Amino acid sequence: MASSLNEDPEGSRITYVKGDLFACPKTDSLAHCISEDCRMGAGIAVLFKKKFGGVQELLNQRLDVVLIVCNGKMYLR
Repeated sequence: MASSLNEDPEGSRITYVKGDLFACPKTDSLAHCISEDCRMGAGIAVLFKKKFGGVQELLNQRLDVVLIVCNGKMYLR
């Protein structure tokens, strides 16, 4: 993966990485907001659903939100 680092005058950093998002190191975390119905039927949400699953678990909990994937593990809140 190729990356570049941009730093603003206040010291904030944004790293731009070109490559496969799902091939990131296990030390990185991925997060994606989804709608309450957990449909995940378009865009990158489809890839999250295929890779991590857990949709039925979310629906069963009747939550307003939250699927958190951190270091390759899925956390439900």
